[in-house]
Amino acid sequence: MNKTVAAPLVFEKLSISQKAEVERIRLSFGNTLYLYTFASLFSWKEDEGYEICIADNAFIVKNNAEGDCSYLFPCGSDEGKKELIDTLLLYEKPVFYTLTDNDKFFLENEYPNRFHFENCRNEYSYLYDKNEQIELKGKAYKSLRHQINIGRASAEKWTVEPINDGNIKRALDINEQWTKIKGVNDIADLAASQEALKNFSKLSMWGLIFNADGKDVAYIAGTFVTPEIFDISFCKVLNNNCDCFIKWALYCELPKETKTVDSEEDLGLEGLRKHKLLRQPKELTRIWKGILL
Repeated sequence: MNKTVAAPLVFEKLSISQKAEVERIRLSFGNTLYLYTFASLFSWKEDEGYEICIADNAFIVKNNAEGDCSYLFPCGSDEGKKELIDTLLLYEKPVFYTLTDNDKFFLENEYPNRFHFENCRNEYSYLYDKNEQIELKGKAYKSLRHQINIGRASAEKWTVEPINDGNIKRALDINEQWTKIKGVNDIADLAASQEALKNFSKLSMWGLIFNADGKDVAYIAGTFVTPEIFDISFCKVLNNNCDCFIKWALYCELPKETKTVDSEEDLGLEGLRKHKLLRQPKELTRIWKGILL
């Protein structure tokens, strides 16, 4: 880093003006965990109480929803990450969330015997091979093919169109309808999805609206972590038994250069985990929590 980070670290609320620098740092140092995309951080800033400190070649996000001294593991150059961590250690006992295996290795090597690590299975990210999810070849996909066919057959005519400034209100309307159907106990991401849709273009997000027999019934939206990786951030489906078909249709519409789809975590919900495993992930990204001893 080109400058010394002062203690204590100064955090500020997330704003669109930070997007270019956050994405520059993230992409320059190869961070592909969806949580670190600016679109994800900005969308969840209210629910998670995110605040950010940006240095020359690294940034760190405070996660106030998890309590005092709680942070996403720093993102950036090794030197930059270490300087941010060293500065935190001068005045508090930080707890780091969203560590990958590489992040855990970094802490173990730079700060031996100073951190206790907890495996966070509920936060593992599910990664899918796009082409495999389109082709669905073999016995392993038999049940998924059946679910997709049920969804496809639920309407005589399906229309799919990209989300843009001209139809964003339709996606917001689907959000509101979904809220009424699910009720207050099942809408933990309502504020985040509304924030994402209202700032869709500014966040460089991409997604689709699905219309069945003349009625808007679903939208799916996310962000390109890299040109090769697309993250599904929000998926709201009003019609029963259509979720698998909606996701399959998304895979078919993704750009050719996109090879992997990140379906994020299952939150430890039995039904959601069963559904994600049914779709045959190619990889689960292991996540840890690091607690200073």
